[in-house]
Formats: sequence, structure tokens, C-alpha cells
Amino acid sequence: MGKKLVGFFIFIAFFSSLIIGCGEGTPADKPATGETKTEQTKANQQPSEEPNGESASPYKNTILKLGRIPFTNSTAMVQKHNKFLEYLTKKLGVKQTRLQTASDYSGIMNLLVKGEIDIAWLASMSSVEARNNPEIQLLVKPIRFGTTSYRGIIIARQDSGIKSLKDLKGKKFAWVEKESASAYIFPKSLLLEAEINPEKDFNEAAFLNKHDAVVLNVLLGKYDAGACYDDARNTLRDKSKMDELTILATTQDISNEPIVVRKNLPPDLIEKIKQALLDLNTKTSEGKEILDDLTDVQGFVPVYDKDYDYIEKVQKLLEQHEDQLSNK
Repeated sequence: MGKKLVGFFIFIAFFSSLIIGCGEGTPADKPATGETKTEQTKANQQPSEEPNGESASPYKNTILKLGRIPFTNSTAMVQKHNKFLEYLTKKLGVKQTRLQTASDYSGIMNLLVKGEIDIAWLASMSSVEARNNPEIQLLVKPIRFGTTSYRGIIIARQDSGIKSLKDLKGKKFAWVEKESASAYIFPKSLLLEAEINPEKDFNEAAFLNKHDAVVLNVLLGKYDAGACYDDARNTLRDKSKMDELTILATTQDISNEPIVVRKNLPPDLIEKIKQALLDLNTKTSEGKEILDDLTDVQGFVPVYDKDYDYIEKVQKLLEQHEDQLSNK
């Protein structure tokens, strides 16, 4: 019995020493035995590990802001971009990606240059200013309807007797709106090149606000001719009526609008943003769900400065025209 008690007390003493040993730890600010403070600091600066074993993103505390002009009311804008913003957040390994709107594209670019936003979704007509700004970098442009560009056309009825743009003098002409690239800005340049002054040479001109309204009113003979985007004739319910219209002139390809970033972002983050956009398309169910609300976007392709040469040419022509009007 005595021997059993002695053995029991020895076992208790040994077990207690193990518990005490396991309870001791090295304080966070105290180097472990044989480890210098410098070595410990270096160790503490190593990237943390995620549960899957991969290194944590260096941008996990970064909040990115995407600037865009509203194409609907503010509540709907946020809702339509939620999935897109969540995708970028996850893909880039950032803390959050937020949407920020502005009233015009000059305001968007000012925010970008000042560093108040990081990414901007511009318009075709703001592309030249963006590409000429040394603080802005073009990244990608969207694919819509299987193409990365679009065209504007000027149409008339087949039986109108109008065979060329020069025949439009003294006629009634229908535009969509002054902000429309395909249905005002670029067709206007075609008229100027044909020596037609849109401000003086029409008997009447009107803005109908919609492309399909221009097509229908020209078809019905309410206007002799009009400008719209190249596929607007397909909006006619009776497709056979398309044959009653003729195209008087077509613009060159107008490149889709660029998505840009501020150049002083870290180069690797810029590349990640670009690749994240290039990886996104409607060929996958996830991509389709994300892009469904973003104005018919099917995916993205890289964009280059030369893509906007035609836009710059048209802008210069229109500026010259405006100067001539102001000097008279």
C-alpha cells in the first residue's frame, strides 16, 4: 500500500510540472530564447496565412472607388452595380469596392486625378481627354452585341428622292439628342464634311429623344431624314418595313467607352484590376449574372490609345465648326 501511495504522489508531481510548462508562453514583445528582436520583427512582418494556406492579400485593407455617371436613379444604380462591385472586391482581394457617381465626365476625371476615386467608367466622347491625361491609364473597353464599337447612320425613305447628304438642304431632319454620339455628334460631322450646316441648312430640325422614334418618324414621312445608331432600324415591329428606308451615310467605327484607372495606383494592383475585368464575361453563369445589369455588357477587351483616333478627329472638326459660328 505504501509503495502505491509513493508512486501516486510521484505521478501527480510529474503531471503538475507538465501543466505548468505548457502554461508558460513567450510574450509578444519578448524574443524567444536564441532569437534576436530584429529576427522576431521580420517574422512578424511576414504575410499572414489564410485558412487555405495562401498568403493574405496585400490590399486586404484597401477600399477602391469606382466612378460612373448615373444611367438610372441613384438607388437603382447601386443595385445594378452590387454584384459587379462584389466581384471586384473578391477578385482583387481588397476590403471593399464602392460606387461613386458624378454629374458629368469632367467631374469623374477630376475625382480620379485628385485620388478621390481609383477607377472610372467613362464615355466614348471623354476618351480623348482621358488618353491625353498623363495621370490616367486606359485599361479595357466593353463588348456589346458581340462588338467593341458601334456606328451612327443617317437614313431617309427610299421613295423620298433624297440620294445623298447634299440633298438634305431645306429638308426636315430628326436627331435623337445632343448628348448622343451615334445619333448626333458623329452624324453631324458627316454633314459638315458634306458642306451641310445643321444649324442653317435644314427647314426644320427636332430632337426626338429615342433612336426608335427617329426611325419611325422617318418611315412615316414626318421627317425627311434622321440620325440614329446603326441597328436602330431593327426596332421596327414589321421588319419588312426596313426595306423602305435607305442609308445615306455611315460613320466610321466609334470605339466603345474606356474603363480607366489613376496611374499612381500600385502597378500590380492596376494589372489585377485589368485582369479581373478581362476575366469577366457572359459565357459563364456567374459572369452573366454579374453583367446583366450593366447596360448590355458581354465582357471586356484591352483598349489602346489609337482606338480613339476617330473620336479626336471628329471633336476637332466640331470645334472648328463652333469657332466659325462664334466668329460670325
